[in-house]
Amino acid sequence: MMDTPRHNFSGYQLISMVLFIVIGSIIVFSLLNVLPRLLDNKNFQVLSAKSYPLKSNIAIDALLKINFTKEVVDALENGIPLTIAVEVQVFHKQTWWRNTLIKESVKLFELRYHPLTNIHEVKNRATNERYSFNSRQEAMAILGTIQGAQLIEQKMLDPDKIYCVQIRTLLDISYLPTALRQLAAVSSSWRLESSWYRWTLKKLQPEQTK
Repeated sequence: MMDTPRHNFSGYQLISMVLFIVIGSIIVFSLLNVLPRLLDNKNFQVLSAKSYPLKSNIAIDALLKINFTKEVVDALENGIPLTIAVEVQVFHKQTWWRNTLIKESVKLFELRYHPLTNIHEVKNRATNERYSFNSRQEAMAILGTIQGAQLIEQKMLDPDKIYCVQIRTLLDISYLPTALRQLAAVSSSWRLESSWYRWTLKKLQPEQTK
């Protein structure tokens, strides 16, 4: 009778195997979460953005592309409100050091469908202002248009420093009902967000900051 071969693993080999499995799992998990986001960038995009002086402030205009997947549209038409977030950040741009965040703001807009009246409603979650539209396309066109929004007060900026701005938009699933939020967290159909759109603020004249 032949003896069954035995495999003797040292402690070092066992640790190496465990580390290999753990690191491999992390890489696979990361790819499953990152790749859908890259693919979904076509649904949510910042098409253009600019900033300009407006009285004592710096204002911003932006054009956003917001398209929902079929799963998201189905939820909306079944009475689930959706929250669109617009994030804007202002940085002090530095050559040798990490950029310094000067100001960050998040605007939240809720889109809701009323099937009995066939009306789509957009609500500013900060001010509770509401606007009604006869179609989803009209509502999303408004959501995708930013005009004259205050970015930052000019007195907060040093005319001798360089500043950059970045903006992005995303579907904020944290406001979904609990059961749907858990499903959305693992579904690529709900991971809708744009890439950051960045530009440099024009150099301010000293009198503009007074």
